[in-house]
Parts: sequence; C-alpha cells; structure tokens
Amino acid sequence: MKLVVTVDVEEDQWGIVPHAQATARNVYRLPRLQKVLNEFGIIPTYLLTYPVVRDPCAVGILRAILDAGECEIGMHCHPWNTPPYEERLSNHNSMLCNLPPTLQFDKLQRLHEAIENHLEIAPVAFRSGRWGFDAGVARNIVRLGYRLDTSVTPYTSWAQASGPDFSDVSPRPYTFTQGLRNGLDSNGRLAEIPATIGYLHGEFQACARLIQRLNRAPLGGFKLGSLLSRLRLLRKVWLSPEMETPAMMMQLVRQMRSQGYEWLNLVFHSSALLGGCGPFVRTKDDEPRFLNNLQRFLRLASQAGVQPVPLSQAAGSLSAGSNRMGSARPATSQSYLPDRVMPTYNVAEPIAAQRGIAVAVSQAPPTS
Repeated sequence: MKLVVTVDVEEDQWGIVPHAQATARNVYRLPRLQKVLNEFGIIPTYLLTYPVVRDPCAVGILRAILDAGECEIGMHCHPWNTPPYEERLSNHNSMLCNLPPTLQFDKLQRLHEAIENHLEIAPVAFRSGRWGFDAGVARNIVRLGYRLDTSVTPYTSWAQASGPDFSDVSPRPYTFTQGLRNGLDSNGRLAEIPATIGYLHGEFQACARLIQRLNRAPLGGFKLGSLLSRLRLLRKVWLSPEMETPAMMMQLVRQMRSQGYEWLNLVFHSSALLGGCGPFVRTKDDEPRFLNNLQRFLRLASQAGVQPVPLSQAAGSLSAGSNRMGSARPATSQSYLPDRVMPTYNVAEPIAAQRGIAVAVSQAPPTS
C-alpha cells in the first residue's frame, strides 16, 4: 500500500471569523511535525490558506522546508479569509462551492498568485476549505493549472452544513474529465485523491447501504446509524491522528488492504500543533499526545509495509492510468461531484459497488 500525507496549513482561528482577526502562529510549530515526518521518509503536501501565505515568519519556515526538498506545496482556500471580500460571512458562504463562479475564481486566483509570489512555486494540488468542493470548483482550479484535488470525503455528507454530499464516493482515487475542458486547457484531466475514510466492520459499500436504510423513514428518527457507530458495531473511521487512535487507524488500514484499496491519504490540520486552535488539540498538554499518536501510527504503518510517497507521485500514477490504480472504466450515472459532472473512473472495484449512502452529519468531524 501507498501512503500520502496531506496537511491543511491554516490560521489559528477555528471556524468562520473576520479575515482581519486571522493569525498563523501554529505554523511556527511546523518544524516539529516535519521532524517526525522526516523520520519515516515522508514528503507531505502542505495545503496553504491565505493568512498563512501573508505571514512572513510562516512563509520563511515553509520556504526552508520546501527548499530542503522535504515537502510539496498546495492550496487550501478558506473563502471567508481569502480576498476579494465581497460576500457576507455565513455558513453558506463559507463553502467555496456555494459562491458565484466569478467570485469563486477570483478568490482562487488571488490565493494561487500569493503562493506563487511568496514561495516562488506554482501549486498544482488543492483542497477546498470545509470540504466545499463541486464541479464548479473543479473547473475553476483546472483553469489555474491544477491537476489534483483532495477535497472529497467518502461516505460523508456536509448537506446539513450547507455543503456537498459525498455519500456516493469510495476512498479509491479516480480521475474525471467531462465538463472540465476549457479554452485555457487542452487536457482538462483532474485527479482526485479522497481523504481515507472507511468502516471497520464489513465491506464498505455494504456498510454504507445499511446506514442508508437505517437513516430512512421510519427508522431515521431513531438515529440507529449513529447509535451503531457509538457502539462500534458500524464504526466509520477517518485516517487522521486528530480523531482516531493509532490502533483504530491501523484497523482501517487492514480493512482497506483486505478490500483491495492500495492508496491511503492521511489528513489533519496544522492547528493541531498548537493547543487551543481547534477542537482536536484543546490544551498545551494535548500537543505532545497528538504528535505521539501520529508517530506511533506511522511506525505501525511502516512495519505493516505501507510505503510513503509524495502526493505528486500518486497523482502521476493516476493520470497515467497505472495498473496499480486500476483499469479505466466508463462513467456511469453515478457521479462523484454534486452537479453530476461524470468522472472517468480509474478503479478496480465493480461499477455497481460505487453506490453509497447519505450518512448522518453527526458521524462527521467538525469542519474548518
């Protein structure tokens, strides 16, 4: 199995706050994280928000790691603190996919140019803030030259937070092309490396279909899906040291391997490096616990034969149609994007197994 590590490198303030209040002191702790990752030969992708790029000290730290060849740089757009500031602050507008296409593109372009100007690199990897990704966002980042997205959260709906519904997505990487071509780009291919999310008990799609049935009337009112999750009878797990123990994450890795998945995407936030910046690391005493959990998982994964690779290598394998990513399949009526732009699947699992479910938002982690 292959492992990529993608980190949302963002401001200290969790949630939607005015852009003038944004600070990025947690990024000053990034060398501590990098030391742990270097121990395992991991080249992470740091996905940057606008307040981070505007902080000279944060840029200096990132530039040193980048120049040492120890990381890759991508873009992570939080609309509420990325200029131009034309929309009012709200949950709905905090999802990039909900903004008018022109404003959406203007924000993406401003952040992209800021990264280019301050770090002298043109990023090609993207993650939407609060997972607010759809086909419109995909088209806009392709216009800017992006070749990889990692905004999709399998088996998870953000609909109750005014966001997209990814309930139909498996954790297997794929590419999509339809609807992305434009006058600025002759290829229009975009690779998707979803966050790794799955179930600890049973085949993923079967678990998803069961939760769908439990969430439908007349059983939906009893919240049986959430109850089974709390009882660990139908447990959905994120590959993230912010939310799970090393043992839980390794159980997910074993499940992924047994079901033929070959790529893992470990996700977390830079704000976990500084206590009090988010819901996962609340105090100074929690800071070493987070890094210890990450280190323990990476050691266990290494012992299990999981091989770390840069995100760019994963995207290259997918775009090239590598056998390790599976053979290409035609698009079906099932879409991985909310407005039904069809992906060109590079998956090995049966097309019928692509059908997922709508999961309770209570099973999803807080968004940022």
